[in-house]
Amino acid sequence: MKIRKAILEDLEIILEYENKYFHNFTTLEKLYEDFYNPLIHIYLLVEEEVLGYMIIWIDEDKAQINSFVVIEELRRKGYGEYFLDNTLEILSEYGVVEVTLEVRPSNIAAVSLYVKSGFKQVSVRKAYYNNGEDAYLMYKRLGSE
Repeated sequence: MKIRKAILEDLEIILEYENKYFHNFTTLEKLYEDFYNPLIHIYLLVEEEVLGYMIIWIDEDKAQINSFVVIEELRRKGYGEYFLDNTLEILSEYGVVEVTLEVRPSNIAAVSLYVKSGFKQVSVRKAYYNNGEDAYLMYKRLGSE
């Protein structure tokens, strides 16, 4: 299992996962824009195939995790923790010191994973998602617990 940066040919599988797990949250055109945006970094968790991906916006020493997916069959088996913790190490090597993300409060497994990896809930974004659900804004300072 390894983490690598996405290549152009990976965008189709990312789109498939976006549609499966986020219900048509994005388009292939948007993924192409992200791929060529120097502030966006797309990482994949791979073995023989793509097991998950993370889309991260990096601006100087701050990062925002925009999408984080591990395929459903591998959830709660340590893959997400491995992927998140190792990607945070990569971000730290880029000079990132602060990372934020939004997560649905109803996504208890994801919230638990983020807390386990050192994220703290810092606020609630009311009616953040299309269905009106709030989002927890979570924050982690790299190099600290």
